[in-house]
This record gives sequence, C-alpha cells and structure tokens, in this order.
Amino acid sequence: MLAMFAVDGLGFGPWAAHLPTFKDSLRLSDGGLSVPLFAMVIGSLVAMPVAGRLIPRHGSRRVLLVAAFLYAMIVPLIALAVVVGGGLPLFTAAAFLYGAIKGTIDVSANAQAVGVEREAARPILSSCHGCWSLGSLAGAGGAAVALRLGSPPLLTMGLASVVLLALTIASAPHLRTGDDAEAAAPDGSPRGASIWPKGRLLPLGLLAFLGLFCEGSVADWSAVYLAGTLGVSAASAAVGFTSYMTAMTLARFLGDRLTQRLGPAAVLRGGGLLVAIGLGLALAGRTLPAAMIGFAMVGVGLANAVPVIFRSAGSGADPGGAIASVSTIGYLGFLAGPPVIGVLSEAMGLPVALLLVVAFGLAIAIAAGATLGRGEDRGAIPAPALTS
Repeated sequence: MLAMFAVDGLGFGPWAAHLPTFKDSLRLSDGGLSVPLFAMVIGSLVAMPVAGRLIPRHGSRRVLLVAAFLYAMIVPLIALAVVVGGGLPLFTAAAFLYGAIKGTIDVSANAQAVGVEREAARPILSSCHGCWSLGSLAGAGGAAVALRLGSPPLLTMGLASVVLLALTIASAPHLRTGDDAEAAAPDGSPRGASIWPKGRLLPLGLLAFLGLFCEGSVADWSAVYLAGTLGVSAASAAVGFTSYMTAMTLARFLGDRLTQRLGPAAVLRGGGLLVAIGLGLALAGRTLPAAMIGFAMVGVGLANAVPVIFRSAGSGADPGGAIASVSTIGYLGFLAGPPVIGVLSEAMGLPVALLLVVAFGLAIAIAAGATLGRGEDRGAIPAPALTS
C-alpha cells in the first residue's frame, strides 16, 4: 500500500523536473506553458468524480492497479509527445491524460488506504502521504541528476516507467481485496460520487480547500518570498523551501502516531495553529533563520491535514465517492492558492498577501473541533469488524 503512494510521487517528480526542458523544446512562453498545465488540472478534476463512481462498482484495488499501469505508460508518452514534433496540441493532450490518470490514482489509493485502516483499526494514511512525498522527491531528484548528465527526457522518463511498473507489479499481491462497494442507494443502485460534497462532506470539503490552498501557496511562493522580499540568494531560497518540504515529509511519518494518541481533531487544530504561527514568524522575522524555522513549522502544520480530512471523509459507507468529492474541492484550493496570492501580492505586496494563509491556518484550527467532533468520533479509526 505504501509503495503505491510512492508510485504516485515517483511519476510526478520527473514531470515537474522536465517542465522547463519541455518548455524550451516547444518554445513556449510562460503563458503557453500554462495551457498544458491547465489541461493537466482539468484532467484530474474530471477524473476524480469518475474514479469515485468506479470504486463502489469495481473496488479500489482494481481501479488503482489499472490506473497505475496506465500511469507508467503515460509518463514516457509525455516526453514522446514533445520528441515527435506534435507541438503544443499533442503535449496538451498528453498532459490532460496524465492529469486524469493521476487524479484516479489519488482517489483510489486514498480509498484503498482508508479501507486498510478500517480493517486493521490503526492509522496509516499519514505514512502513506509521507511515501508520496519521498517518491516525489526521489523522482524529481533522479530526473535532475539525469538532466545534469545530459540524458534525453524520453530515456529518463522511460526508465521511470520501468520503475513504476516494477513497483506496481510487486505491490499488487499485497493490496487490499476487500469490498469497497458498501454504498447502495435506497433503491439498490450504487451510489456515485458528486463533484460537490454534500451533507457531512461539505465542511470537510471546505477544510480540504483551506488546507490545500495553504499548501499550494506556500509551495509556490516561499522561495519567491525569500529571494524577493528578503533578498537572499537563489541557493538560500532553495534551502528555505527544502526546510518546508523536509519538515512536511518527516511529520507525515509521525502523523499516524499523533493521530492515534491525540485524536484527529487535535492534530488538525494544532496543525492550523502551527501554520499561522510559523508563517507569522517567517513574515515578521524578516531574516533567513526566522523564515526557515517558520516555513518548517508550516510544513509540520500542513503535513497531516489532508490525511486527517480524507480519513474522516472515508469513514462512511462510500469511501471512494466521499474522498473523490472532498479531494476535488481540495484540489481546487491547491490550484487557486498561488494565483490568488499573486494577485494580492501585486496589489499589496507579498508579505501582506501571505497573511491570507495565516488567516486560513487560524480558520482550520477554529473549525477542526466543530467539523471532526470533540469526541474524536469522526475521522477516528474504527475497530475492525468481528467475523465468525
């Protein structure tokens, strides 16, 4: 199960690392590159509700494995779309398919992990997301080394495909085979995922939006803040961003223990406070050490927000559909965050614009108890069902 989250990250790392190369090869402007990036986003947003409908019918294991095999195929095809000279239209089409397949993996992998948690009665979701972070760092790092050595993108992404296939095949026998199709409507028909969360999922969707808005904003603007506002070197700005990502990765591997000991609402509440305090320190300190400490605190604060929220969403009868609904809204926040901060920065300056992230961190902390429940019953790991 952990390996499938690593597969997701490993496939994302080479894509991100090669974007500047693809941009140069296709002679795209920044605006031109936004077209395939937007297509990737649309692909994910279209596929997530579809995955939520497929999981109750076919099970998260089957959906995840099919998507993982397709993922391994699409990674080198992205580079091939550039090499064959199809230009922006072909690259955009490949990006759309890549986003759709990745969105399907995101939903089915989380549904699979929630099912494992419910059967084992112990939390694993934070560690799963930690494996995604490690996979992403490994994929991007390996691609960076390959680029430095002069390896063609098609060769590098072809090798990545082989690794993805190997991990998927090795993981397949160990994936949960239990029934995900627990959700049936009163008329006996399977329930399907709605793009917009309803009922108890609505506040969870809003929390996911806030958390991923913060995550996307800090990921895209932390280095810009360090290099622009504080005037540090590009290398120092990269170190500051690394402190954020490293702290997030480490905190995810500790998140399951914290959730089991403190409860999901306390973890989410504390995380929101860390986001507000940490970013407040980075903005008020106006020094590189203060910013590095502050961004590391933000990384710890955001690390377990998505696992806690997804776990709570998947605690009902239709985990796949619920996670698809909540993650779709959360992903909108991840996408909206960076441009909203950019617009506010243009009008008021980046430090003032980033105060919105501080406010959202406080909002998460305030809403955590009401959304997840003071008794920690929602989002907690239920006891395994007794079998005769």
